[in-house]
Amino acid sequence: MAQSRSTHYGVALCLMVSLCVGSLNAACCKDGETKVDEDDCTKYLACCHGEFVSKSCESGNYWNSVWERCVEDNGECKPPTCEDGEIEANPDDCAGYLECVNGIVVILTCPEGDYFNVTQKKCLPDTCGVCQCNGTPPCKDGELEEDPTDCAGYLSCLNGNWVSKQCPEGAYFNTVFNACFVDTDGICVNCTEGATEPVDDCTQYKICTDGKFVTKTCLSGYYWNKNVSACVKDNGECNGNGTSCTEGELEVDPTDCAGYLSCLNGKWVGKQCPEGAYFNTVFNACFVDTDGICVNCTEGATEPVDDCTQYKICTDGKFVTKTCLSGYYWNKNVSACVKDNGECNGNGTSCTEGELEVDPTDCAGYLSCLNGKWVGKQCPEGAYFNTVFNACFVDTDGICVNCTEGSTEPVDDCTQYKICTDGKFVIKTCLSGYYWNKNVSACVKDNGECNGNGTSCTEGELEVDPTDCAGYLSCLNGKWVGKQCPEGAYFNTVFNACFVDTDGICVNCTEGATEPVDDCTQYKICTDGKFVTKTCLSGYYWNKNASACVKDNGECNGNSTCTENEVEENPSDCAGYLQCINGAYVARKCSATHFFNATLKECVVDKDNVCIPKTCDPDCCDVPNNSIWSVQNNCSAFFQCVDGNKYEQRCSNNLQYNNKTEQCDYPENVDCDDGSAPPSGPTAGPSGTYCESHGQCVGEKDGTLFPAVNGTCSSKYVICQCECEVALSCSSGLLYNTELKTCDWPYNVKC
Repeated sequence: MAQSRSTHYGVALCLMVSLCVGSLNAACCKDGETKVDEDDCTKYLACCHGEFVSKSCESGNYWNSVWERCVEDNGECKPPTCEDGEIEANPDDCAGYLECVNGIVVILTCPEGDYFNVTQKKCLPDTCGVCQCNGTPPCKDGELEEDPTDCAGYLSCLNGNWVSKQCPEGAYFNTVFNACFVDTDGICVNCTEGATEPVDDCTQYKICTDGKFVTKTCLSGYYWNKNVSACVKDNGECNGNGTSCTEGELEVDPTDCAGYLSCLNGKWVGKQCPEGAYFNTVFNACFVDTDGICVNCTEGATEPVDDCTQYKICTDGKFVTKTCLSGYYWNKNVSACVKDNGECNGNGTSCTEGELEVDPTDCAGYLSCLNGKWVGKQCPEGAYFNTVFNACFVDTDGICVNCTEGSTEPVDDCTQYKICTDGKFVIKTCLSGYYWNKNVSACVKDNGECNGNGTSCTEGELEVDPTDCAGYLSCLNGKWVGKQCPEGAYFNTVFNACFVDTDGICVNCTEGATEPVDDCTQYKICTDGKFVTKTCLSGYYWNKNASACVKDNGECNGNSTCTENEVEENPSDCAGYLQCINGAYVARKCSATHFFNATLKECVVDKDNVCIPKTCDPDCCDVPNNSIWSVQNNCSAFFQCVDGNKYEQRCSNNLQYNNKTEQCDYPENVDCDDGSAPPSGPTAGPSGTYCESHGQCVGEKDGTLFPAVNGTCSSKYVICQCECEVALSCSSGLLYNTELKTCDWPYNVKC
């Protein structure tokens, strides 16, 4: 390459910085020297040409004054200011919202054409012009508009943006008067889910769905009987010429499989079968519900009831009413009984913001007070909520584990079984024609065993094992016994024999994936599609958090002695390390372009490609990092090599790249002509944008500094550029020193 290059480690571009922000301290210093920024722990002061200038760490890092470098921020700089996942509207942007990420509020924007709905807390298509983000406010404060999606709601203009509001209970929004009116005419009836009402047509009825009444039609030959609130057989009642029913006659209740209709005094009256029974429509009688015909809810599901001290929970397919402990009430938001601060009677004293409580329904969850309400939260994977310290702790003792992953148990129904998933038993059902054989812990072909009349199997008979493609079932002494094909083979269901698995039929894991085993000195690793057990080196144990064998300080036997925040090499990741947190090693990552130096026990720049493969631009492979050189036919641009990557940079404020000093400089000092006219006139300000002249800079050289107008004892000042005043401001906590013509500490500035 024809042009020369030289090494610069941040010094080469200092002039650009100093031209724009001035020096931060008049005192002399040595290049490369650093100081703490007292006002912002994510920044630091670095010596540049004998003066300190402000630098910023990368996002997620902070300045560690002991190590004198930016390191990963694990809460040392600022504690989390919010709960991860929380979403709020952005009061300054109707098409934006604020989301909590890693404990920090991040400003995000909805896709173009959407607005942020504060009620649903998500971005929705802006079909109604709720948020016309075109540079002007979409509305005037105090203005009201109809909410086209809710007759009991309206839109109110607040800070130039539309905000959803609700009329009081029993009212609707009148679009003529733009006000809430009492809903005497039922214009906006909000109804109770499942409630019914008759209509003029006796073959139809109204049922409340999603808060509104929807009209339904009874089956042919049935009519809506408002006495039993159900469609019943039409004996002529619909047209007013009912022949009445026969005393004692029974009919199915189409709305309740455990109920029926009985004719009493010529009228249909609703009746209920006993607990655990259903109404058999063939025999017109109640039968014991052994087949779960009447199961109408998911086991463990809950619902609120009118009494706030009670709730309904699904048990054996039906909702059963339960009562909370004394001093607790049912909070439908978290689906749990929580401490009653008065909410139950409507006079809640509210909870204290940020207060935490145990979730009595989940040992790995807790309740957090947010905006005066209890909200359900979850501890991280593998943790539990410690009720003594009111905090999430790593669940090293298996406090929250109810079972071993993959273990099974039989249930009363022989076609089903329970299997442990994520520490809890979940009920599964065998395929049709199979039953759960507890002897082999698998679903096997049902020869009648499920109902107790098993015909037994034929000695030596073979069957597929539906739980293991490399296994099979062999009939021994009239019982199915589990067997395994040799390593690398699978059970062929056509020939009922073990075949070499050349096609990877039995591959059931991702290559290199790992799993813990009961012995903490061992682990399982996926090799050729199957898990193989391996043993850690002597003195090491398998840490499931780090997915690696790490030094054993007693964790294996449950008496950990590792020192808090102590770091160790991660043998499975050269770009990471292990850090002791709450008595256990947790895997951490070095920042980009760094690796963990096992000798220094810290992350360092990977200059020698110890961990990071050397990939670079051809122009940057054999030159020092941060080398810079000019761009042909472009006086204001230069190339820079950063970590092997080639970047084209531009000098700011109409400066040009000086090949001699290898810095951005004033055009008059640079002997460069790329054919473009030099900047001049009223549009010759920074980046070619218009800047207004107040006369201060007329006839002055570029770079001349003045205090801002009325800028005494102020952080504001101006720099001359093409005879225009460019307004600038000192960093936080500094003032412009008119004597030294630089930003300085307040105690050095004479006001």
